[in-house]
Amino acid sequence: MIIKKFIQPLALTLTLALSSLPGVTLAEVVCSGGLNCTQTIRLTPGWNAIHVKVSPTDDATGQVFADFVDGSGAQISSVWTWLAQRAKVDFIQDPDAENMLSAPGWLRYFPAAAPQAFMSNLYAIQANRAYLVKLEGGSEATLSITGRPAVPRISWQPGEFNLTGFHVDPNNSPVFSDFFAGSAAHAGQAIYRLVGDQWQQVTPSSTAIDPDAAYWVFSESGSDYLGPMDVDLPQIDRLEYGTVLQELTLKLQNRLDVAHTTTLQLVGGSPGMFYANPDPVSEQSWLPLGNGLAIPVSAAGESRLPLGIRRADFEPDNFGQTLEIKSTSGARWLVPVTASAPQLNSLWVGTVTINQVSQVHNYLRTCTTEPALPVEIDADGDGTVDVEAEAVTIGSNPGSGSDLCTDAQGFPISQSSDLGAVAADFSFRVIMHREGGQVRLLKDVIQMQADDGRYVLLTDDSLIPTFRGMVLRDGELVGRRMSTMAYDFSGDTLAMAGGLDGVLTADIVLGADAPTNPFRHFYHADHGGDGYEVTRRMEFSFAPVGAGLGANYDLKQGSYREVISGLHKEQIVAAGSFTLRHAAQIDTLNQ
Repeated sequence: MIIKKFIQPLALTLTLALSSLPGVTLAEVVCSGGLNCTQTIRLTPGWNAIHVKVSPTDDATGQVFADFVDGSGAQISSVWTWLAQRAKVDFIQDPDAENMLSAPGWLRYFPAAAPQAFMSNLYAIQANRAYLVKLEGGSEATLSITGRPAVPRISWQPGEFNLTGFHVDPNNSPVFSDFFAGSAAHAGQAIYRLVGDQWQQVTPSSTAIDPDAAYWVFSESGSDYLGPMDVDLPQIDRLEYGTVLQELTLKLQNRLDVAHTTTLQLVGGSPGMFYANPDPVSEQSWLPLGNGLAIPVSAAGESRLPLGIRRADFEPDNFGQTLEIKSTSGARWLVPVTASAPQLNSLWVGTVTINQVSQVHNYLRTCTTEPALPVEIDADGDGTVDVEAEAVTIGSNPGSGSDLCTDAQGFPISQSSDLGAVAADFSFRVIMHREGGQVRLLKDVIQMQADDGRYVLLTDDSLIPTFRGMVLRDGELVGRRMSTMAYDFSGDTLAMAGGLDGVLTADIVLGADAPTNPFRHFYHADHGGDGYEVTRRMEFSFAPVGAGLGANYDLKQGSYREVISGLHKEQIVAAGSFTLRHAAQIDTLNQ
């Protein structure tokens, strides 16, 4: 590589805290939790070449450097950045405000009080860009930039010098020769840094990379090289799960010919993020990322890692955390991870499985009374605790012997604590909708589309002509219908008591003259007449789901119990389990 023009003497000096100089401590981007990260950069008097690694919360140039343009303390006189697409250069020129003003490719910022302020055209500070900052006075200063973490990005211009910086581990900063060992476009090429008031060529084999500094680096050809470790993200610069995605896979690539180990850690160790268990026979498919995960990556090899989000761990809040990825080769990535966990006021479809049934001759008819556990109260109000015990009646029919004893939920009490097993399990579908805190039981629902493109859920068939279908069938758009034959009631919906996180009950009354009453058929001598009213009390008791990314959020499970009256002279109790899955996020029915 031939430098066509010699390196000119500095007109205005640039000095920088460099990792190879004694007594200098490297700064780093520190994330305090969430997506809040701060990059601290030490500025020295004169010119400073810096590399910004976070996206400022307020990216206006005047705001980022607000503490240095307020007229008190250390002040800056200008900020510059290079746009390689505007001008092609194949030499390095020392920073000179007059020369840079006349040279194409430079954007600049001058404080509002400066006479050159009208020439400012650098309006925002961006991540993954290099800047030249002129600090006035004779004292050092500290620049802090707070914002969202940014993953490495470099657009190498072929056949010329590029002004850029690098995302490296400040506690394990590699030398340039090791950092570029995997790139044919950069191996053996010239690199310049600011030392002693002028740009000087570095010795790649002995110069460690300063994570806050910017360098002139020659690229022999076009390249997308980011360092010895490359991370392929599904959304390029982030992991964004939104409201529905549960799993995303990232690819870790080793660009070197030697193996290294990559570590992943969620800054702050917040719950909610998991990685796929590499053991295929384990009962636990997902393991919490916790405080860190080490993954060996073979020489010039790659490793794929599925990462999942369990929304129940942070519901109903939004998830915004920083994933730190580092390798033993010295590379460091800070990846923003986001997900949303809105309350699912929406459609739920599930299955009830019955595996137990009561024996009607085994019901308790003589109820008993038992003392409750002692309760500590201040009965006489004298400030001292009195221990009292109140009697509690077991059952609602104490001592009469005529009717069944029932518990607080209205279920008959068996003499034996266990119900009998059914000959064969049987299942039926249940459909529910939650709007706000109200859950409703549905017999059927059809999903359609309004003229404005939004989806609707209809339980009133008379509204179907006002909407259009969303599934093409036989050349026509039709709605998507879900229904169940497991129960019936008057009206389109039935209000339930309770919520989806505790105990949920529904009382179904099927009149003697209801078309679906089982006594209203003509194939039995005792049927087809007046019949009997049939009532069902359904009880869903929710319990924590132990595994799975959707557990306890869009997947809910628990125990099921039902008492049926009217089919037999005694009530019948059935029991089993249920599973509910979220089917559609549409808050309101029939709108």
